[in-house]
Amino acid sequence: MSVSSSDVNVNSNSNNTDNITNESRTGPTILWSMLQGKSVITSDGKDLGEIKDVSDNYIRLEKGTIKKDKFWIPKYTADAYDGKHLWLLINEEELHSKHVYGDESPKGDEYTKGLESFKSSTSGQQGEYNSGFEERIRIIENYKNIRDLE
Repeated sequence: MSVSSSDVNVNSNSNNTDNITNESRTGPTILWSMLQGKSVITSDGKDLGEIKDVSDNYIRLEKGTIKKDKFWIPKYTADAYDGKHLWLLINEEELHSKHVYGDESPKGDEYTKGLESFKSSTSGQQGEYNSGFEERIRIIENYKNIRDLE
C-alpha cells in the first residue's frame, strides 16, 4: 500500500506559543484507512491483531490464523501510530471489559456516549481529541508507552 501526500498531514506549529491549540500540537497525522493490515498494541504491550476494516467511528480487528477472533473497537481508544503499530491508550483488560464489540459495528449514539465516558476516565484524559481525530490518527516516531517508561 503506498501513501500519498494527501494521506499524511503535517501540521506546522505557530510562532505564537501563547495561542497553541491541540490542533497545532498534534503534528503529522495519517488517514485511518491507511492503517488496514497494521497491528494494534494495548498500553500494556498486548498484540490485539490486525486492522481489517475502518468505519466512521470504529476499527475492526482480526487475530488468529485458523479460528479468527473478530471484533470492533472505538477509535477514541487509540493514541498514536508509530509507522508499524497503532498504540492504544488502554490496557487489554480495560479494552475487553468495556470497549469490545462483536462482528457488527455498533450503531446509533453508543459511540458518543462511550466517548464522553472515556474522556473522563484516567486513560481517556491522556488522549488528544482535536477536530478530525475520527478521520486521522497522529503519527509519533519512536512511540514510548507506559512499559517503556518504567
